[in-house]
Amino acid sequence: MKKFIHKQRPSNTKALVSLVIPFTEFGLAVLLHTALHSPISYILSQLLLGIFFFQCFILLHECGHMSFFKSKWANQGFGHVMGFLSLIPFTSWVEIHNLHHKWTGFRDKDPTTEGTVNPKFSSFTKALVNISWRLYIPLFTLGYRFGNYWNLEKMKRHLKSKNIRRIRLNMIVQLLLYAGIIVLVNKTLFFYVLPAYILSLIISDLVILSQHSHIDIPIAGNTPVRPIRYSDQVIYTRSITFPKFIAHYFLFNFNLHEAHHQYPSLPAYYLGSAIIAKSNAPGFIEYLKRYKSLSGMNFVFNTKDKLKTP
Repeated sequence: MKKFIHKQRPSNTKALVSLVIPFTEFGLAVLLHTALHSPISYILSQLLLGIFFFQCFILLHECGHMSFFKSKWANQGFGHVMGFLSLIPFTSWVEIHNLHHKWTGFRDKDPTTEGTVNPKFSSFTKALVNISWRLYIPLFTLGYRFGNYWNLEKMKRHLKSKNIRRIRLNMIVQLLLYAGIIVLVNKTLFFYVLPAYILSLIISDLVILSQHSHIDIPIAGNTPVRPIRYSDQVIYTRSITFPKFIAHYFLFNFNLHEAHHQYPSLPAYYLGSAIIAKSNAPGFIEYLKRYKSLSGMNFVFNTKDKLKTP
């Protein structure tokens, strides 16, 4: 199987085919906005646009690995567009996400999980975390995006100065573009885009938190450690199972997180063929029932999973 996996190279054709559904959703959402004027058409358009925005985040992820298209320039160019639509600077995404893959297996070394180690929260913050998790308020995704990819202080601790300069420039350009759009189309933006974007954050909250939360991941502390090889990172990840059609065409196999960590450079459209020897992959409904029964503080910050299936 490993030989088969490594033969799979990026395909522009497969990448373009993967874009058919998200941009069809976008076109239908615009059509429903402009051609029909009813509460039902508005709700449907927001649902389609919400799914589209979540798919933009997944496509940002794929382009960040430089494995969606054949060309590095195509991945970078499309990645910047998807980053813009996801409210994440592409340059900071690439740097921080690469460190995530490097240090998965050590919770305090991975910049995306270091904040889960011994958090010193007030009673109010703990209550907010619990309420948000219970009521599907996407507090975690907001913290994940802004706390990791807009946080220059964190990046200064992990990255070189030359990378910080490129990230800062990306941030400035992106913020200027956002400001211009808000000034030009503020009413349209808040009525037709904001509800859909909030929906995309809710979806993102459920999927992203499934990938590493409530899994027993060691803490390096002051002990010198080396990065864990990709094939050994699988035990520190979780996949969630969807019907194959939905997983492949709507989620671009983003739910197959164990396979992704074992083969991080494998294009997403091939991940469904990857075989994981020992899989932690509950069905989506099972995952919701199992972990929504926990408090938000327990699920996100307690890594001892007493609810794992034997």
